Amino acid sequence: MRVQAPAGNIKPEVEILLCCARKTPSPAELSRLAQIVEGWVDWPRLFQLANENGLLPLLCEHLSQNSAAVPSEIVAQLRDANRQNALRALFLTAELLRITGTLRQKQIPALSYKGPVLGQLAYANPLLRQFDDLDLVLPQRFMPHAYEEMGTLGYEPELPRERFLVAGSKGIPGEYVFLHRTNGARVELHTEATLRHFPRPPDLEQMARRSTAVLLNGREVPTFAPADTLLMLCVHGAKDFWARLIWVADVAALVEELPEAGWPPLFAEARKYDAERMVRLGLWLAYAIFRSKLPARILQEVQSDRVAGRVGGDLCDSLLDREQLPAGVTWRSLYRIRMVPGIWRGTRYWLRLSTAPAEEDWSMTGGRPGFPGSYAFLRPLRLWRKYGRSPASENAGGKKN
Repeated sequence: MRVQAPAGNIKPEVEILLCCARKTPSPAELSRLAQIVEGWVDWPRLFQLANENGLLPLLCEHLSQNSAAVPSEIVAQLRDANRQNALRALFLTAELLRITGTLRQKQIPALSYKGPVLGQLAYANPLLRQFDDLDLVLPQRFMPHAYEEMGTLGYEPELPRERFLVAGSKGIPGEYVFLHRTNGARVELHTEATLRHFPRPPDLEQMARRSTAVLLNGREVPTFAPADTLLMLCVHGAKDFWARLIWVADVAALVEELPEAGWPPLFAEARKYDAERMVRLGLWLAYAIFRSKLPARILQEVQSDRVAGRVGGDLCDSLLDREQLPAGVTWRSLYRIRMVPGIWRGTRYWLRLSTAPAEEDWSMTGGRPGFPGSYAFLRPLRLWRKYGRSPASENAGGKKN
């Protein structure tokens, strides 16, 4: 199946976002941007789409600097929105530096993920990527130590202390959330046990050994190696049905930075975790929407995956605001099964996700660790009630990173 670039029936507001979704728009994109804004634009809708898709900082940056045809009142709104985003990003970046510095001193191998680190990697500026919280990834065995250190930094956990000490999978939540007592910053800690949308648990200790660092405000922040970063982003995008353009733009930006030697490790790791289709789907979308410069052999591999192409076509129409996904329970189930090559492996993956308790399920038990065995049968019924009658797509519980 050939990968097709977006064509036809794209609303001007969406096309503006596509022109602005890069670190440095091309001359052709800038020319097209100037042409579009000279016509009729639904500016409130544009702001809404930019915020929903995580592209507001990039929109503000490029539209305010490169188009004299933008109405003056819109320019003022862009500058105000850009300033507010910058202040938030600077505040969270300072928190990240404080947290990672403390964890490093205590020899807790936490890697920063998404947020300001991804802003630096993908756009050479943390202020150009929209994020509302901080994400750190560390091995599960360090969670009791991380719990103590986050407390010394002024953070309160959403879960009781006992939940950080459990070793069995039945007592481990989907994420560990901390909120700062005074400034309200939100931090999410993830482990190999909470990253459940990996078909197989990732080896975070091995990933930590080949990790790299990003300079933020002159200080090094540890993060995943480039190939591991792309793998993490593709699994995350697949987890949430690639519901936001920024997730595709991130992949497109990092593809440009990945050296030739990085492609074999990317696909080797993806195969190890049965995540190769998730990677191919992410690359399919990056090429289809942003024309990412994939090596010829990688593009050929992406094109050869017919399932990724069919799913990518549906997702592309949704991302470009052309057609809503038929995301009731049947579509969602088929999507999950298709994300893992092989009907039996895909079905096992879907069954595991369908029966494993999520955050809503934990809240139903009052935060008590452990679930009765019968809950494996009750959770699918709850999912059917939630998604079976509605075509609305899931969007990571409202999370916007």
